[in-house]
Amino acid sequence: MVEGGYRCGKRAKNESPLVSVVTVCYNAGDTLVKCIESVKDQVFTSVEHVIIDGGSSDHTLDILEAYNQQIAYWRSEPDKGIYHAMNRALHHFRGSWVIFLGADDQLLPTFSLMAPHLTDDHTLYYSKVLYDEVPVGRKINGYFLAKNNICHQSILYPKAVFDKYRFEEKYRLYADHYLNMQCWSDPDFAWHYCDVVTARFATDGASAQRNDPAFKADKASLIKEHFGRSAYWRYLFKEFKSAVRG
Repeated sequence: MVEGGYRCGKRAKNESPLVSVVTVCYNAGDTLVKCIESVKDQVFTSVEHVIIDGGSSDHTLDILEAYNQQIAYWRSEPDKGIYHAMNRALHHFRGSWVIFLGADDQLLPTFSLMAPHLTDDHTLYYSKVLYDEVPVGRKINGYFLAKNNICHQSILYPKAVFDKYRFEEKYRLYADHYLNMQCWSDPDFAWHYCDVVTARFATDGASAQRNDPAFKADKASLIKEHFGRSAYWRYLFKEFKSAVRG
């Protein structure tokens, strides 16, 4: 394991940052600099960047060492996949809210506009992202979330979520969708939409592979558990229609 980190001098040592940006990566040397720079260049200072690397064999480690003074904490060692790395990161962030940003994603300058909205420590705040330079995102309802995930690059999770939950690692690509289902149905948490474009989302990331057999097998039962029978039967009917259409 290789490890480094720095506690930003703009904050008192014991002061928790408002927002933690968590990036998990592997062999991300071609994109990681832009990601780090996008966090470093935010106009508000109450932000930290935590990076968990899966033991890269390219020049990722050189980048982490070069940016050591701008990264609150980083670590490089083999892991068991994206969500195993994200769960590891949960032990190292200090913020009241956390956002998960891919190594090939970037925060936009307008991300700072989210800060005034972060007033309730049991609310998930979500926004728009740029997808192929097109703003994507809107206020959602339960049935939308039952069928479709919203990308984690658009969600600021309160720390309270991870005091209660972890990512389910058996879902190789859609553990974040399952987490969002859990949070939606949990009366301890609320959701609030902010009409702001906050990040640029890489369209060729891991989730673009769309191959998570375990989640696909469980999805109907998860919808039934977290959204009720009406959403469950509606989902099954739409799946049946899609299958008939080929």
